[in-house]
Amino acid sequence: MKKEVKAIIAVVLAVWIFLMGIEVGAMREKKRAAAASSNVTTTQAPQTTEPTTTQPVQQNPVQVQPSTQPSTPVVNPSTPDSAATPGSDTSVDVSALSKEQILAKVSEGVNKIKSEQNMTAHKTENVTVNLTALSVESLRSLVNNIISGMVGEPVDERITVAGGIATYPDGSTKPIKEAIPPSNDATKDFALTIDGVANATATKQGENTVYSVVLVAETTTGTNPIPTHNSKAIGYLNIMSFNDDLPSGAQIVDANMSYPGSTVEITVNPAGQVIRFVNKMPMKGDGTAKIAFAEGKAEFEGELNEVWEFTY
Repeated sequence: MKKEVKAIIAVVLAVWIFLMGIEVGAMREKKRAAAASSNVTTTQAPQTTEPTTTQPVQQNPVQVQPSTQPSTPVVNPSTPDSAATPGSDTSVDVSALSKEQILAKVSEGVNKIKSEQNMTAHKTENVTVNLTALSVESLRSLVNNIISGMVGEPVDERITVAGGIATYPDGSTKPIKEAIPPSNDATKDFALTIDGVANATATKQGENTVYSVVLVAETTTGTNPIPTHNSKAIGYLNIMSFNDDLPSGAQIVDANMSYPGSTVEITVNPAGQVIRFVNKMPMKGDGTAKIAFAEGKAEFEGELNEVWEFTY
């Protein structure tokens, strides 16, 4: 299982168990109806006591691999003439930089990481996903526990990059360009444009400089699942894309996502090298799903916190 897609798999698992919950509820109703019918036709038959709790049959969760996301045109933000290599000019008053100049620094810095040939990366990642509403309310606690187990412990790993290829602790490899977000398109550079920036700051931290951009809030729907700005900066969830992987007869018919304000931050040393890269992506979502005879809804909220530290 790829650690980079834990949040996506967790959401799919929630919807899958949510659908199972609908089926369990329907089975209970069928049993009650059958018992009632039996009592009518057999006047002297004793009433059957219905068990108070029916647990679904335990099944191994399906290992779902995310479908390839549709690509979006990549438009690199124009860099103002005054935007030099990040952190290379210590005489610049960074507090006076404009939003456009800060975005140019972040864009240059992230894309520089994606093209590095030799370095060591220390990645920590914490993903939280919490189901906040479920049609079969009695199963919400169970589903949340399963999601917590699926997401697992926070990631803490050291990645070696040689010749542009990242080698993970488990021995797996991939081009560093694919390892560094944006992660929905392996060939995509960081391409956030100024209309996607709600706020931008630049501050000194000793000899280093910290550049940070906060993205504008975005919402998506099942028919339009790609957030314009988050897709160019970090990534996104497309719950509708998992329909082909759900159990037979189950279908997600609608999914809405909300990204209230993601953050991208880089720390640059005096040599112009990015030594720290942070992504924070809070999100909320809801999905409507049906399975043969029933339809219901699930809601969740969560957040991705990802930190990369680099040595050269």
